[in-house]
Amino acid sequence: MFRKFFVVASLFVVTTAMATSFGEQATIADNEPAVFIFGAGKNWTMLSMDNTRQMVKVRKFFDMGANGAQQIDYVVNCADKSVALAGFQVLKASDITSSTAAAIPSFDDLSFHKHILDIDRNTENSACLNRFAMADIARTN
Repeated sequence: MFRKFFVVASLFVVTTAMATSFGEQATIADNEPAVFIFGAGKNWTMLSMDNTRQMVKVRKFFDMGANGAQQIDYVVNCADKSVALAGFQVLKASDITSSTAAAIPSFDDLSFHKHILDIDRNTENSACLNRFAMADIARTN
């Protein structure tokens, strides 16, 4: 149990510690206010509000057991109910000591689309319904 917690915590630290300034960054960055939402099974989500653009950054993790974890980054525009894929990578325990990181897109790099898949619809619903919880965090930071 402790080993699994350590691996998950380490993956989280690696993905956020390698981030740069989050002004133009379309993925969740280190020191950026975020809310954790635990999903079903071994899946979980981080949400962060971008107050400048009124968009929600979403980072989903899907545990794949011995194969690592998928990390998928989205940006959701709640005003027009559209979603953009901002990043995807597979994280493994061996990556914890590695200094390689995926390219970090800016908001201008994204291509938004209306949701057509259930995962996009669920991502949009989760992000837009939980932005009220994030609004209080964003005001205090």
